[in-house]
Amino acid sequence: MVKLFLIFNILTLSCYAASDLYSENEEIKNALSQNMYEPNYLSLFLGLFLVVGLIYLTGYIYQKLTKVKMNSVDDLLNKPEIISTTPLGQGKNIHVVKINDEYILIGATQNSINFLKNLDKDYILGKMDEQNENC
Repeated sequence: MVKLFLIFNILTLSCYAASDLYSENEEIKNALSQNMYEPNYLSLFLGLFLVVGLIYLTGYIYQKLTKVKMNSVDDLLNKPEIISTTPLGQGKNIHVVKINDEYILIGATQNSINFLKNLDKDYILGKMDEQNENC
């Protein structure tokens, strides 16, 4: 922190010393006392819009790339779909899961998942139709 303070003081005091050296010439003295860079509001707003535009462009490209990846992975994988869940107790459930047009009955606890039985596709679809008619 002390080093930073010393560097800052040296830089600011050297500017004042340089302006004192050229104090005999009024034009040079005025030029040294003024800020060398005065911001132009147009350039500030253009820079701001450029940065915001680049952020949106990056987000748009990222979104498109992730959609392409997800679609290609989804086409390759047949994701399991949980058709029905019946709770048996705390942390214990029975699930009917559809994988590749097959229906499987599994039991799940907090520590394990066990295969119980293959189910008949026509029976499951018939039960689903009955349930939809009752609703």
